[in-house]
Amino acid sequence: MATKQEVRWSPIENRFVTWTFDTLCLYDSKPIADCHQNAIRISNRHGAELIGNVNIQNNLKCVDIHPKCDNNDLLFALGLSNGTIKLATFSQLDWEPKPTPAKELVPKNPRQCNTVVFNPVENNLLASGLDKYKPDNCIAIWDINHISNANNAARFDPKATPPADLPKPLWEYGQSEHCVSIDWFHNNSKVLVAGMNLKHVKLIDIRETPRLISQTLTKAALGVHTNPSDDKYLATFYDNQILIWDTRHMEKHVHMLYQQKQIAKIGWSHTRPNILTCLLKESNILNLYDIDHPIADPAAVMPLLMERIVNPNSPYFLNSFSWHPTDKNRILSVGASDKNIMIDSQVHDKVIIGCTPASDVVWSSGNKVLQSINTNSAPELQDISSKMMDRAKNQYGLAEELYKNADAVKNDEVLSNVWNWLHLSMKLVEDDKLSIPGVMYKHPGVLSVLNIDPEKNPSETVSVTWTELGHTNCGGTMKYYKHEDRDKALLLCSWPIDRNAELLNTVVGNLERAGAYTRAAALAVFNLNVQLAIDILSRAPEHYGPSLNIVAMALSGFSDDPNSVWKKFCSSTIGTLTDPYLKAMFGFLTADGNYESLLSESNIAVDDRVALACIYLSDVKLMEYVKKLIQELRDQGNLDGLLLTGNSPQGLKLIGKYLDMTGDIQSAALLAVKAFSNEINTTTVQNWVLNYQALLNKWKLWFERAHFDIMTVKLKKEKPLPQIFVSCAYCGKNISSHLRSLKTQQYSRINMTGSSNKLTACPHCRKPLPRCTICLMNMGGSVEDSEKDRIAGFDSSFTWCQSCRHGGHAKHLLQWFDEHLECPQVGCACRCNSLDPITTKN
Repeated sequence: MATKQEVRWSPIENRFVTWTFDTLCLYDSKPIADCHQNAIRISNRHGAELIGNVNIQNNLKCVDIHPKCDNNDLLFALGLSNGTIKLATFSQLDWEPKPTPAKELVPKNPRQCNTVVFNPVENNLLASGLDKYKPDNCIAIWDINHISNANNAARFDPKATPPADLPKPLWEYGQSEHCVSIDWFHNNSKVLVAGMNLKHVKLIDIRETPRLISQTLTKAALGVHTNPSDDKYLATFYDNQILIWDTRHMEKHVHMLYQQKQIAKIGWSHTRPNILTCLLKESNILNLYDIDHPIADPAAVMPLLMERIVNPNSPYFLNSFSWHPTDKNRILSVGASDKNIMIDSQVHDKVIIGCTPASDVVWSSGNKVLQSINTNSAPELQDISSKMMDRAKNQYGLAEELYKNADAVKNDEVLSNVWNWLHLSMKLVEDDKLSIPGVMYKHPGVLSVLNIDPEKNPSETVSVTWTELGHTNCGGTMKYYKHEDRDKALLLCSWPIDRNAELLNTVVGNLERAGAYTRAAALAVFNLNVQLAIDILSRAPEHYGPSLNIVAMALSGFSDDPNSVWKKFCSSTIGTLTDPYLKAMFGFLTADGNYESLLSESNIAVDDRVALACIYLSDVKLMEYVKKLIQELRDQGNLDGLLLTGNSPQGLKLIGKYLDMTGDIQSAALLAVKAFSNEINTTTVQNWVLNYQALLNKWKLWFERAHFDIMTVKLKKEKPLPQIFVSCAYCGKNISSHLRSLKTQQYSRINMTGSSNKLTACPHCRKPLPRCTICLMNMGGSVEDSEKDRIAGFDSSFTWCQSCRHGGHAKHLLQWFDEHLECPQVGCACRCNSLDPITTKN
């Protein structure tokens, strides 16, 4: 059977002791390079050399080391099974003959000594806890400076009368009780805590005579340990429960930690504040609990607690542990003595990373100084939050004209295209160019306008020869489809209908001005105008390189003959092109009716691919392609998919996926509010709106938040309930103007002068409203002359100081503070106006 072994770091740096019931060993920890070959390896960097070991005659039950050790020798207090406490340095224990005999503290009645603890402040005081003996006390406090050597006092013989010069404790406590654990407080040297009778935890004050300060009834009386960082808290355990106590309120524990197994040992770290360590029985890991500021009333707020695990990688179960006295990152653990298991583990501080509302990245580790990086000075660290802040300052999403919102995100092509498309689709609806039976969407998508029935209302198939298109060297034909719904889809894609030359020139002209020459040329080819494509490529500026001119020359030799050299050459070299639109252009000319590779090219804009499908795919294949593309774009969170879904429920799911992929809550909320007014009251949209409002509040962008709220309320088309209202000082009910309109009949019974707007009494309890401190008229009436019988807006509103609570009509108070500094109320010296920095005049 393995022997249980305990361990303790000593006050002498890098020395530690281990002990079992009959052996005490002293080790010196050194770097591996400085150790001799017989040293025990305790970590990757340290080894342990045995300095000496001592055999104990009587069973050793507990050990403590004096906090201050001189001459590099350790003073031990050894508690034995017969109750004797042996005080000796390690040299006194280890060598024979001993130069100075050990001192012994002998109890009146022999019984097991369960615990010995030196006082951390008054180091001459030693507390011991003993088993129960009816006529005797179980706690003894000794002064080791006033104890003679053991050889000068007769040894205690249970059958003989105790000698008169037997060492006696300074104080004793706990008659006919049983002490299982004991500990001193680290700042108050006159108070200790003891676990008694396996059912009490007692706080004892030893000044003058020991007296009980407070106690609590609990089974968790084992392993009593006070927190070295804070005397207010201590920890105890029982079975599989650890209890944290607040010594100011011992009636109930402040926290309970349940464990999966029975607890073997607990202990606080002396170097890491509020770190409680727990070792379970038959376990090879240590549990660390970072307990930050526990409180006395756990029902109100639970203490903050963070759990960590330290795995020493021991192949055997651990018996004990000890934190290094100076190095806060080292914890030593031991297993069975016959296996010689000693492991020195490193417990590193967690690196905590945070982000400020201003998008600064901040991190810290342990007690190290906080460090930060400003994302404005490190563009590579800029994330979506910094982009959202910049956009919010540029009034992003607040413009009534949808296309203007694209200017605030012009660096993001996808978002810019979305806002431009929303503007286009809304204009098409307003101009009645997208009339869809049964569909009321403000921004209908391609899926909404394509209601083609292949059986009842199929598309018209049109075939044209290249000769008809002006290419005499081409003998083949091109087949495309026409339908009213296809034309609507082409309008949503900003494509010309039926190859309209004027519209085509407008579209490609806009692309040319934007520098998209290859896309403009490809659109010309897709609309069967090869000559226009050649002209566009020929007009490309020189900085685009000679490649476009070469492409134009190659395109001029176009031939639709499947056996032509041109077609064979293009088919073999199309894979060498890098520009997606150049590849698509030649791929289209050599497709022979199979456009699958073109329509699956992700580098081609979604609207171009959809328009190409609307012209050249059959009815069945067109619907299959559109539904498949919607699914792909939604899985990618690509907002280009709004072209297909519009502001339908599918479009809202697409925005939700975009939010999941990018974290851009700003665009999600703005698009939902602007484009999905029919979904604005759903839970999803409301959550987006609330989160974006909270974000604006964190950034302190109050005006942007106000503008966003106003825009949201307008689009909801419903009057919002007031967040602030004036209540009666007597009955506490709402007397704001919005209730007056709801209770006109009730108000008509109240005496009002002139207009119904002049409410000078509470409509509920009929008590008079407060008077203006300047005009002394009841609030609620107009500040204008009664003969004019009109309300002066803000001038007559309720206004009061948040400090002194005096107030009156807004107009009167503004006039007063133009000439005065103090409150108009007699006897009040409050400078109301100066308390509000917004109203301070330069």
